[in-house]
Amino acid sequence: MKKIFILLPGTFSLREYLRFGVETLEKNFLLKTLDFTPWLYPKLYKVYSNKNFYFKNNVTISSEEDLLNLLDTTYPDIVIDALRNDKKTKKIREIIKKNSKSLFVGLFINSIPYPKIDIRETLKILVFKPKEFFRKLFKYINSKYYYLTKFKSDLCVVGGLSNINKAKSKSKELIYAHCADYDIYLDIKDKPENNKNSYAVFLDEGTTYHSDYIIFNLQSPICRDEYYSLLVKFFNKFEKETKLPVIFAAHPKTPNSVIEKFPNLLKGIKYQIGNTAQLVKSSNMVLLHQSTTLAFAVLFNKPAVFLTSSKLKKSWIGHRIDNSAKVVNGQVINLDNDLNKPLDLHRLSKIDSNKYKNYLDQHIKMPDSPDIPLWEIVTDYIKRKQL
Repeated sequence: MKKIFILLPGTFSLREYLRFGVETLEKNFLLKTLDFTPWLYPKLYKVYSNKNFYFKNNVTISSEEDLLNLLDTTYPDIVIDALRNDKKTKKIREIIKKNSKSLFVGLFINSIPYPKIDIRETLKILVFKPKEFFRKLFKYINSKYYYLTKFKSDLCVVGGLSNINKAKSKSKELIYAHCADYDIYLDIKDKPENNKNSYAVFLDEGTTYHSDYIIFNLQSPICRDEYYSLLVKFFNKFEKETKLPVIFAAHPKTPNSVIEKFPNLLKGIKYQIGNTAQLVKSSNMVLLHQSTTLAFAVLFNKPAVFLTSSKLKKSWIGHRIDNSAKVVNGQVINLDNDLNKPLDLHRLSKIDSNKYKNYLDQHIKMPDSPDIPLWEIVTDYIKRKQL
């Protein structure tokens, strides 16, 4: 059997176990998952290591020496590359490629519609906040450099038309598939709904604490107390005027330290964790900021309402929220300015079917790609091509 390494993007949790199709791959290959978090992001590892999921073939890599020792005993035939692009990860790829003749598989399967650069806003930052401008410029150039200098993948898995050009720039051989969340959709779409009661679901994305903030060196767009205070005020208004209770679908990577504070932060708003897709499927409406989980609203044909605020609009996430709403023609509510305006449930419940179909093709699933789990598609391709 061929040997496969998965280069994980973060800590190895149950979520990663499922998203990377470990059970499917183990049936067909000798599999190891590699967690580089203690080497690449030690702060992140301290926060999330207690949420790690036990898998006997998961290897924690704390240093270059650990990686070299592993390669001394095991040479992968295939490397599934889910790492981001920077100086350290570039070195990891080069070490593996140097020490083995591995076939590298690039992943272009999860995307959200990022807004185009606003020249006027950029010029304002240059004039009024020059330090911030040059910090962002350096960060942009740095990310582009490591993206462009990344060695070519041998083949790429593509999960939407928006990723086609990026994938083609890295490999001539492409596997047409879908995003990881589509697997969850396939698994539950025909199952009976667990809840017959009407409600709206809020898709939490860890706005004040997300693990990506450590990886990408981002600041939280809003402080915790202000954020949850605004949310609770709106949820109470929403429930009163629409008669739809709100369920807070906590982000799956929420640290235990935050979960413990939810009863105090959410002031009686019900919350659940670990079943976001099922909550969306059984809901009447989806509330969110901007997130890849918008895919579930599109797949289950649920109206999406986008929440912003004065503070969020001024932050790096503000344009992303507005752009996500524009892409699916969803309604936007400002948690500061619109609290005193009555909610029109009929208007909020409208869905633009054409926009949803376009989002499906661009960001969720390649048109006409197989309607089977992602890693079955990859496995079938590798076996058929005898890679």
